[in-house]
Amino acid sequence: MRSALARRLIVFFGTVLAASVVIFFIIQALPGDVALTTLGMGASPEAVEALRERWGLDRPLIVRYFEWLLGLFHGDLGTSYLTGETVWSQIGPRLAVTGWLVGLSMPLSALVALPLGLVAAMLRRRLSGVLVNALSHIGLAIPVFVVGTVLTIIFAVKLGWLPANGYVPIGESVGEWARRLILPVTTIVIVQGCFLARYVRAGFIDVLTEDYYRTARAVGWRRWRGLWRHGLRNMSTSLVTVLGLQLAALLVGAILVEQVFVLRGLGSLLIQAVKAQDLMIVQGVSMLLVFAVLTVNFLVDLAYLAIDPRLRKAVPR
Repeated sequence: MRSALARRLIVFFGTVLAASVVIFFIIQALPGDVALTTLGMGASPEAVEALRERWGLDRPLIVRYFEWLLGLFHGDLGTSYLTGETVWSQIGPRLAVTGWLVGLSMPLSALVALPLGLVAAMLRRRLSGVLVNALSHIGLAIPVFVVGTVLTIIFAVKLGWLPANGYVPIGESVGEWARRLILPVTTIVIVQGCFLARYVRAGFIDVLTEDYYRTARAVGWRRWRGLWRHGLRNMSTSLVTVLGLQLAALLVGAILVEQVFVLRGLGSLLIQAVKAQDLMIVQGVSMLLVFAVLTVNFLVDLAYLAIDPRLRKAVPR
């Protein structure tokens, strides 16, 4: 177990290092000059060169990369070219918005998908099961920004029950914080829940053909109990895989939801930084998102070992 964990940690940190190389050099290769953009097209070449020297942009790329990498090890993502503030000071407030959005949406999506997938599998030859399956198809086909727009029109514009946009920190008002997250979280839950429900349905249908399920039925277990107790446990490894992949995708896909509901999260910060060519913020946000995705994948690997002891024995010592 320890050797397996050590190998996964080595792969994790190696992947983070490789990602930092890719992110830095791709962003630095983007067209445009941040110094010229800051001073304006009418600036003299001397002024542009002086600003580039002040920001250290005249130094070799490899030197700037290692300086940035050393800062990452100390938790320093650099300083914004345009504002002069640290990247962390600008990411911090935005990270809370995206964190709440993703952190609430994924567990709720799983809670919705599990019973729906179970119903769709057990009653697949009945009208109720067919309807659940059809609704999941429809929800999966509609883009997330369309779902968000429709919910806004219905519940914010027509009925006036909920605010259409904006965010209030939980420390200021718990009630207002919850009201402003209902629509964006519901938007993600609808789309993600439909995707997960279809996967859960397919997994439970596969379980119905397995010998251990037929054995459970033969000794007197009810269909629902046997499928829920034995089926869920045996498909948990593949379910964790899908949840990990969807959580990683959601970290990036939340950008669209933030734009629809005007939430000042990491997505809006990244878009603003790209428009302003503030490369340090673009690098910082990109690296943070990549680190979050890799961390999720690492935790999924650990979950495999915890769920299925056979995988521990399969790892060579």
